[in-house]
Amino acid sequence: MKYIDLVIASAEEGVSKPDKRIFEIALKRSNCDPANAVMIGDRIDNDIVPAKMLGMRTIWIKQGFGKYWNITSEKEKADYVVNSLTEVCKLL
Repeated sequence: MKYIDLVIASAEEGVSKPDKRIFEIALKRSNCDPANAVMIGDRIDNDIVPAKMLGMRTIWIKQGFGKYWNITSEKEKADYVVNSLTEVCKLL
């Protein structure tokens, strides 16, 4: 694939977001430093916060239920905010 090098499935790993171990597994398997990784997600609590805690860059897709999240702290602020997957492609 052009943009995705690795997919980690929580059902296969026995750990799921927001547990930081799922992110650590992905970083280790991809041999990627967190500073060079981007988490793209639609949930602040499950996607953005744990990824930022590990030093990853983040893109929040404001769609579905997650688009109603009210940002209340710096740790919840994504590096980029988009409204669709099409907009993500423009960032990458």
